Amino acid sequence: MKMQLITAFFFFFFLCFVLGSSGLSPDGLLLMNFKSSVLVDPLSLLQTWNYSHETPCSWRGVSCNNDSKVINLSLPNSHLLGSIHSDLGSLRSLQSLDLSNNSFNGPLPVSLFNGTELRSLDLSSNMISGEVPASIGDLHSLQTLNLSDNALAGKLPANLVTLRNLTAVSLQSNYFSGEIPGGWRDVQFLDLSSNLINGSLPPDIGGASLRYLNVSFNQISGEIPPGIGADFPINATVDLSFNNLTGSIPDSPVFLNQKSIFFSGNPGLCGDPCPISSSPSTISDADSPTSTPAIAAIPNTISSNPVTNPATQQTNRSPRTGLRPGVITGIVIGDIAGIGILAVIFLYIYRRKKKKKNNNDKQREETTDTITLSPDESRRFTKWSCLRKDPETTPSEDEESGYNADQRSRDSEGTLVTVDGEKEMEIETLLKASAYILGARGASIMYKAVLEDGTVYAVRRLGETGLTQRRFKDFESNIRAIGKLVHPNLVRLRGFYWGTDEKLVIYDFVPNGSLVSPRYPGKGGGASSPYHLPGETRLKIAKGIARGLAYLHEKKHVHGNLKPSSVLLGHDMEPRIGDLGLERLLTGETSYSRAGGSSRIFGSKRSRGSSRDFSSIGPTPSPSPSSLGPLSPYCAPESFRSLKPSPKWDVFGFGMILLELLTGKVVSAEEVGLGIGLTVEDGHHALRMVDVTIRGELLGKEDFLLSCLKLGYNCASPIPQKRPTMKESLAVLERFTLDSSVVKSPSFHYMNH
Repeated sequence: MKMQLITAFFFFFFLCFVLGSSGLSPDGLLLMNFKSSVLVDPLSLLQTWNYSHETPCSWRGVSCNNDSKVINLSLPNSHLLGSIHSDLGSLRSLQSLDLSNNSFNGPLPVSLFNGTELRSLDLSSNMISGEVPASIGDLHSLQTLNLSDNALAGKLPANLVTLRNLTAVSLQSNYFSGEIPGGWRDVQFLDLSSNLINGSLPPDIGGASLRYLNVSFNQISGEIPPGIGADFPINATVDLSFNNLTGSIPDSPVFLNQKSIFFSGNPGLCGDPCPISSSPSTISDADSPTSTPAIAAIPNTISSNPVTNPATQQTNRSPRTGLRPGVITGIVIGDIAGIGILAVIFLYIYRRKKKKKNNNDKQREETTDTITLSPDESRRFTKWSCLRKDPETTPSEDEESGYNADQRSRDSEGTLVTVDGEKEMEIETLLKASAYILGARGASIMYKAVLEDGTVYAVRRLGETGLTQRRFKDFESNIRAIGKLVHPNLVRLRGFYWGTDEKLVIYDFVPNGSLVSPRYPGKGGGASSPYHLPGETRLKIAKGIARGLAYLHEKKHVHGNLKPSSVLLGHDMEPRIGDLGLERLLTGETSYSRAGGSSRIFGSKRSRGSSRDFSSIGPTPSPSPSSLGPLSPYCAPESFRSLKPSPKWDVFGFGMILLELLTGKVVSAEEVGLGIGLTVEDGHHALRMVDVTIRGELLGKEDFLLSCLKLGYNCASPIPQKRPTMKESLAVLERFTLDSSVVKSPSFHYMNH
């Protein structure tokens, strides 16, 4: 009996030893608490995290030191949904934490900043809200901090400037407000762009270590402090664009070395007028339309050259010998003859110009009197009578651009700039064209202009709001950038005219109107969509829009205000996206107004259950954005922050248009939330959701319809990170045709997140 008790005791002791030795370490327990706060893990990345291990060192995303202490937790781009657990701050040896590009929400826990060994913190591209706790100033070992692309608000943490090891800070695309704290002497990379920061720039915003400073797209006002940039390295990047800065740009070497776009969007930055150097120069660029705003603010200085310096020439000139009287007489006669020839030439040119002007005046009068419209056109259009200018200067070729540009002197007669390398255009020819009003909205009017040779253009006449002469260079640079975008699914921009009384933008004419054009009468009186288009055509339109947007994003451009009225239809119903960069052209800023847009597509009806009660503004072919009018359902929710436009804005607008093409109505936010959860079993339900006019075409093709609906709902997700890219969306659409079955592909996995 005694022996049995001893054996049982040793067995119990051994069992306790084994169980104790196999228990999870304290760091592992803390990470398991973090796992419990993750609600969604679609990629099953945390599946290996469990209590059966002694340490978490073998878990995915976890790294340890020799003492089995967690020093690195890295789970970027993992599609995790949840909150940041406070126990992460109890990992005393943690040096790097990267949870970027997920869907973590809620506030930052105060205890997160208890880890005094933390050197790198990256929580970018999540949905974290609230203010940054003051305890972040206790992270004295912190070297890099990235909290960009969240919903953080409040004032910028002032104690960040006290962290002497901190070299890289990115807080862009949040809601931070207040002034920028001074004292960033040791930071090399500082990005505070796309926030709501106001006040003025602190004079000590950077030091000799600075390599990159970006405070663009904020509300910073006042003048740039004269001493700022004095200590910056000459090759540093400083982006001050799109604020409310005034005054002149300091003459520090670092500012002289910046691109002009880093100062654009500050209407009063150069002063009024910009300083012009009085130093002699053989080349005058002061009035050149191609001069950038930044360069215009920098005085021109021409250093003396020993070869051309008059004093040097006087010193080095050899003694001059006297000229014979015959030689002098010949020189005088030659000079007189030359002057006479020049006088004759000037007189000839003057008379030619005067005659040309008289002829043009006469032709304009005749044109005004003789333009007639057919009865059809009279009912649909109004005669164009507001584009009348008569520049007399001759075009000159801009050899510095990569394409032909006919430019006229920027005087009271105006400037015509074309960005088309294939066609030449004369302002007289354009302004004498037969023209008809296609539509108008606010101060912007769209015309159809028919030239004498039959060429047709669409010409937008811009209102005068904000279009000052000082903004000419910004306007031109934006036009040139847009003019380089050439794609079958984009409306081609041909040029612009800038005059004292008229500002015109010239496009290719697209004949079949836009997606809101009332030109497609339905068949039969019982159809829910009076402007009927077949299903195959709707799919063709969706694919074309996706191709155009994918090209835009590939070229690092964003439309920013996509809506049905921005989608024009060609002869074969191939869509072409218009209004590229129009908001920036009109305002010179990117605080995109989230308004307007059409509320109808083929006469589609609004969902009665929608919480967004948007009213229609009428079927104009391609109206310009306006700050007036109802909020547009095609604008991404995050765009109302008036931050820098993102490709995800375009994805949202595309998703809403795709859903409207399929359902025949504007889909509400509630319907989008419900639609994201569609499954394979919902095929028959999806058929009931589709527009009744194309329902017959889709019988037996429920898989195709369900896949298209899921794509639309996911593109229109209220969470930007949940939306696919346009490249991914296009890849999905390219697999679809109505006359063939849908090809199954695992690439559709993001639709189920």
